[in-house]
Amino acid sequence: MAQDSYTIHRLGLSNVAAYLIFRPGEAILVDSGNKGSEDTILKLLKRLGLEPEMLKLLILTHVHFDHAGSAQRLKELSDCKIMVHQSEEARLREGKTPIPAGTRWKAKILVWMGRIFARRIGSFPGAEPDLVVTDSFDLEEFGFPGKVIHTPGHTRGSMVVLMSGGELIGGDTIFGLEGKQHFPPFAEDLSALLRSWELIRDLQAKMLYPAHGRRFSFDSFLAEFEGAMLRYGKKARKSERK
Repeated sequence: MAQDSYTIHRLGLSNVAAYLIFRPGEAILVDSGNKGSEDTILKLLKRLGLEPEMLKLLILTHVHFDHAGSAQRLKELSDCKIMVHQSEEARLREGKTPIPAGTRWKAKILVWMGRIFARRIGSFPGAEPDLVVTDSFDLEEFGFPGKVIHTPGHTRGSMVVLMSGGELIGGDTIFGLEGKQHFPPFAEDLSALLRSWELIRDLQAKMLYPAHGRRFSFDSFLAEFEGAMLRYGKKARKSERK
């Protein structure tokens, strides 16, 4: 049976954050940062009194280069298992990152620029997944009180992690950059992302931990929710009519 005691530690890895969920002697990592982030991650484990082999599981919220870039090296160095959604198994094995469409105009410009250099910046060392999620996964199997939940939209296989204390680690399904919207600026499927936001609303989390930016309260999420549904719902319907 999973123990309720755990600590969540944010790892700043260049332009993205990963999250370590741990207690003495064991840990789970959510995302692995860019290629070459493994040394930073292992140094943190050591500082927290954890050996590499105590890292039992790496959960990839989605297979983008800044989230899955160090997955293979971490697996080699710690023997951790890698978890991914079934729709992104092939992406992980190939080590390729498709760039999703922008949900607002500034992001659309970044997407256009990014796709020019996608072959160079979007690749990373491919890895073989050990655990494949279809809808959800109970982390009690690894001794932690939480669940992995499929929340497509940013990518087809995007997932979030909800812990028993109400902490939701959201990958790129949510954003926490100061002064910016929580709604993601990029989405492969805008309609699916809106449905995933409805799912998150119903989860009644207490605190949300994004991969980009700082944590924010569930109330902050709710304050944006209705406006996001209205604004991006119109865009989604317009896109579907094309």
